[in-house]
Amino acid sequence: MLPVCDFRGRLTALALALTATVGLAYTQELAAPTIAYSSRTVVIAAEGRITGKADLVNMGAGKMGWVQSWGDAGDLITWHLNVQRAGSYAISSILESSGQNCSVAIAIDTYVLHDNCGVQGWNRVRLGVLRLGVGMHTVQFSSDGSTPVSKFYSMEFERPEVARQLAAQGRKERVSTSWMVAARYGLMFHWTSQSMPREGPPLSYCDAVRKFDVERFADMVAETGAGFVVFTTSHAGFYFPGPNSVIDSILPGRTCSRDLVGDLADALNRRHIRLELYFHPGHDDAPWWQRTHFDEDKRAYFQQWRSIIASIGDNYGTKLAGWWFDDAAFTYYPFNPDWEKMTAAARAGNPNRVIAYNSWILPKLNDFYDVFAGENAFWESKYEDLTYLPVNGSGRYHGGPQDGLQAEITVLINGDWGHFKEDTPIGPPRFSADQIVTRLKDALSRKEVPLLDVEVFQNGTASPQTVALLKTVRKAIETGSRP
Repeated sequence: MLPVCDFRGRLTALALALTATVGLAYTQELAAPTIAYSSRTVVIAAEGRITGKADLVNMGAGKMGWVQSWGDAGDLITWHLNVQRAGSYAISSILESSGQNCSVAIAIDTYVLHDNCGVQGWNRVRLGVLRLGVGMHTVQFSSDGSTPVSKFYSMEFERPEVARQLAAQGRKERVSTSWMVAARYGLMFHWTSQSMPREGPPLSYCDAVRKFDVERFADMVAETGAGFVVFTTSHAGFYFPGPNSVIDSILPGRTCSRDLVGDLADALNRRHIRLELYFHPGHDDAPWWQRTHFDEDKRAYFQQWRSIIASIGDNYGTKLAGWWFDDAAFTYYPFNPDWEKMTAAARAGNPNRVIAYNSWILPKLNDFYDVFAGENAFWESKYEDLTYLPVNGSGRYHGGPQDGLQAEITVLINGDWGHFKEDTPIGPPRFSADQIVTRLKDALSRKEVPLLDVEVFQNGTASPQTVALLKTVRKAIETGSRP
């Protein structure tokens, strides 16, 4: 444990020298993030002033990227941070380690915190605790090891008492994921406004919703042996496959008169298959995104988000078993939302609804969700943190970047997340039955839950080759035989 030190919040000679190093006057810096006293505060690399060879990755509208291509210790990111109330703050960083001899330094006024970057890959590095006074502080991040950091995404400030409170409250609100484990594996379908038929022009979104054959779809899912479905409600174009007055009030024309979600839930539930919904914030859809207030008022944006999600949850109640929230690491996390309120909205109508905030391969984002989404298109074991997920364990990570979360692994079975190419067949499965069964058996031994993403045409049908493959996998898993 590093010593706790006292800082009074004034610019020291060293701080002024550091500012001069980056060639800026203090008043020319970007807007100063405020470090909150009663919550965790995230400070993103992109909010600082970058100098040297390091580059900011631009991820497009509605997202924050990381800084990569670090050169040497001369590469710096500088912020001026406003501390709301004096106190002792634990400081950590989310970064991707390059492996051995990688270390980082955070200079806060006259004091410097050092730590190594951890094992190769994305980590949350905990640098220590400092006492910070009220007011402005100059902060600089650098990579001072012989091997530069690969990527740097964020710093986090929180008082240790707050960290303990958030963790305890998160554990109290955690719901059971035992039904997911019992389901063995699920299927994900990116069926969207961009989905294409086998040939010919696509139907309009709501015409496709109206003609979707839920009984045929549910029969197909049942044949594969999957115990739950994650079905997309928005992706690229922001549309919802059913009525929703909140969405209508934001931008008319983005909902449909047929309640496909309700019909799907009923058809699947009759076959003892549960339904989760995938939700994308819609930042690739400019007309929608302009109505979300995201660019001008983050509080209004997250209030609107909670209203949309709660209205959906209230409508479907216990028919809706879970939410899979995409882009949480890059659209939600950087802007310090109230995660507890978000999760409460997501559980409207069903207090036992499981929540996954997709962090991609970054560490756990907050204390108020249940499932590590495990987006890992190619089923690479190096991203699964298996060290912390023992055979015959609980299915939740014990330690590591995803500590406490139910393990899930989300994998592409065909060539893309959805079928978005005109006049083309769905490509062949990327895995053989033997490969899938081998991976499934290992996952099931750890109570990790595989989520297999399957391409479907606009009418909701998968390729016969894919269905045949999954039927073979089902038989092998149920009988313990080889495919």
